[in-house]
Amino acid sequence: MLLSEQEKAQAVRDVRELIVSSGVTAAVLRVVPSENLYGSDDQSYHEIATIPVEIVHTPPEELSGKIDATLSVLPDADVLAEDRLRIEDVVYRIQTIAEEHFFGTITHQTIELVKLHGR
Repeated sequence: MLLSEQEKAQAVRDVRELIVSSGVTAAVLRVVPSENLYGSDDQSYHEIATIPVEIVHTPPEELSGKIDATLSVLPDADVLAEDRLRIEDVVYRIQTIAEEHFFGTITHQTIELVKLHGR
């Protein structure tokens, strides 16, 4: 049985409510355009937005994927693979971004993060 448009919209609303109700936000940090032609990791980033997130910290024992945390964010969150996210006082680099689909409807995005040490 296929889902109706109302059921798909309800699924999107339910996922949105779960993400927002987590009470956690992330500052989206984007690179400041400059004259740096060689693409260094020492580029300057500035905060462009704050978005609600639901975070799952990956246990440190799971080093095979080298992922420190996984986020669920709203489907319309303005995040790019080059961005950094600051959650509390920790800065992460976005490793991957994937749209999550539910019967043809995008309910949210999943982001894998790597902690940037010393930043």
